[in-house]
Amino acid sequence: MIKANLSPMALSLAVLFACNPDKNPIDSTTDEPSTESSGTDSTAGDPTGDPSGDPTGDEPIATTTEGDTSTSDPTEGSGDTTGPVDGGPACIDTPTVIAVDADTPLGNTAQGLLADKLGPRSTLLTFAEEPLTLADAWRGVTLPLSVELRYEGGEIRWVDSEMNPEYGGEGFPGECLDRLEVDVGFDFVTEGLEFDEHRDGVLQFFDAESAQLRVELLPPGLNGSLDPASLYKDEEPQWIVTGIEIGATFQGAALGGSLLNEVKVGDDEEGFAGFGSVAWWGDPIDP
Repeated sequence: MIKANLSPMALSLAVLFACNPDKNPIDSTTDEPSTESSGTDSTAGDPTGDPSGDPTGDEPIATTTEGDTSTSDPTEGSGDTTGPVDGGPACIDTPTVIAVDADTPLGNTAQGLLADKLGPRSTLLTFAEEPLTLADAWRGVTLPLSVELRYEGGEIRWVDSEMNPEYGGEGFPGECLDRLEVDVGFDFVTEGLEFDEHRDGVLQFFDAESAQLRVELLPPGLNGSLDPASLYKDEEPQWIVTGIEIGATFQGAALGGSLLNEVKVGDDEEGFAGFGSVAWWGDPIDP
């Protein structure tokens, strides 16, 4: 299956997964995404930071898998790993669990960094006008939305991230970024309960001014009434939604983001897959 190369309007996964780029955004400006080669994983997409297409701003969201000590040499020191599996991980992450009131290299405690980000907010979820394959029932629709970031005593980690000197993957893997991670809860509920999502997630701080969050909804599946199969028109080639995620960025007390979807277009042999924004919500976020 071909992976689609996407427009700047779509979310750049090279930015979201600095050390684990494994998806490509879909072009939201045409009926069919371009199938042009996207080059190396670390350069795919266009990290513009525009909240209409990239709710994460300029900084990437890295991923941490606790207890994973796999490297190209299993005798290396313990630590979490982030990045492509082939040829060894690009980054070696070493997390240290800290208290909520402990000082961090960001110049503030986790408690201080969370202070203006917690609590409920009322906003709007607005679906895109394109691609034209988006079902008429959803194109341009705006839904009242409530979101809330919750901290209920979850684990807090300072993560040291270093380039794996034995990384054997193709191309430049991107940066390995130190960060503060906080296990949080996130609520995403529309007035009509099309979305009724109360999920766990990992809030990531790469600096003291901003934070980022990704929450996967599908799989496992939505709790609200929205049927993912209804998002796109029932016509050939079929656009089949295989994943839905919430992307969110805090800048100070401001919060905005996107509703992201992964789609498979066409059959396995001649089709292609893509990933990008299908709706936007919250405050405008500067690049």
